[in-house]
Amino acid sequence: MVNTLIASWRSYPMWLQWVASIAVMFKLFVCGLSLGWASPYIAQFLSGDSPFPATTEEVSWISSMFQLGRIPGAILAAIGVQYLGSKKVLIGNGLALLIFWILSIAAYSVPWLYVTRFICGASTEAVNICYPIYLGDISSPEIRGTVMVLAMNGLIIGSMVGLTIGPYVSMRVYAYVGLVPTVIFLAMMLLLPDSPYYLASKKKFEEAEKSILAYNRKAEVDKEVKSINAFVAETQSMKFRDRLRELNLPCNRNATMNLVWFTFFAQFTGANPISVYLETISTRAMLTVISASSMPLVTTGLGVLGGWLVTLFADKWQRTVMWVISNGGAGLCMTAMGLHFYLLNIGVDPNSLQWLFILSMGISGLFYSVGTTPVPHILLGELFGARIRTLAVCICCSFGGIFGFLSIYSYQYLIDIVDEAYVYWIVAVVALLAVIYGVVMMPPTKGKSLTEIQTELIRK
Repeated sequence: MVNTLIASWRSYPMWLQWVASIAVMFKLFVCGLSLGWASPYIAQFLSGDSPFPATTEEVSWISSMFQLGRIPGAILAAIGVQYLGSKKVLIGNGLALLIFWILSIAAYSVPWLYVTRFICGASTEAVNICYPIYLGDISSPEIRGTVMVLAMNGLIIGSMVGLTIGPYVSMRVYAYVGLVPTVIFLAMMLLLPDSPYYLASKKKFEEAEKSILAYNRKAEVDKEVKSINAFVAETQSMKFRDRLRELNLPCNRNATMNLVWFTFFAQFTGANPISVYLETISTRAMLTVISASSMPLVTTGLGVLGGWLVTLFADKWQRTVMWVISNGGAGLCMTAMGLHFYLLNIGVDPNSLQWLFILSMGISGLFYSVGTTPVPHILLGELFGARIRTLAVCICCSFGGIFGFLSIYSYQYLIDIVDEAYVYWIVAVVALLAVIYGVVMMPPTKGKSLTEIQTELIRK
């Protein structure tokens, strides 16, 4: 029975594309574990129940250091993809995450956590650059969106696993757990072929043909090789200054600015501070029906559900639909969150408000995973031609690191100076602006080849 299923699966011409997606999913699972680390252990530091002491200011920096690491991670990954290829950079990221977990096992003071969180942020952002390029290069247009979203589900699943085990194990044991999927990812990735684009850029044309056939056994090899060689020839003939000039062409400049704005909205519609401070938020919300440490599981569990729903519909829905549903729903959830804290402040019985907090916070996880998180990453692999892709993605991801740092750091700052209800209402307004921006500016990329997308952008 098992052999029959394996034989049937291997007869499917694009099966290796799915294997590649699962390998990347393991990598993003590890990144999700590192994100899930924040909520339980930040709560321990804030409550004073931590392995070593930390001030409120130090805790804020521990939370934000991950985001600061994203900026050099984006730059190094862009350079690495250009010269080493996306697969090798993904493997390098895996090795960096091994170092992160090992250092986490040895951590005994706040400066150690600064270093580990910085390394983790750099590695995670490098992944954000590499995997859309890698999967975009090897996947067929008819399944590209689904392959991307399947891989991205690893992030939310890893976060959920982290939130599940975090309250019950030490930071050291948590790091040992993180080593296992990291090793699995490295083992899988080492066995996969390089992207045909990278192989052609190194003039390994026979290997490029084998790579094309490995990832799609029914591919028209001659046609694919001709197209890839044309892209690579143009790319290799360009100097860095030429890339900057091409990036400044109206179509590319507009696409870059467009993606920067989508990245801004993805970082400032509440997902970041909620992922970091959710257990602390639950405590301030006077949650008693379930424990504060259980609330992150509810939110992340619904996020996993949303991620798998998107896997089913990613290549059936327009990106605009995903974005509008996601940010519209998140905006409603943040409005309800603000109402919850407002009612608490005017003296309403906390017990009568439990349902409002659980419902709004829980469903927010589902909405974020439907579009706010995946859509910018899907667009990263679709909007730019081969000649400027790594440069444009580096710029967008660097902005993502800056926006992510500001969203987390400003959250704690706003909580200290204004009523918490107004913080969530501000986030709700940003979500509404994200919906409007998506309706007006979202490029139609569903079901189109990368060449077709570039042609349409140039015409505009």
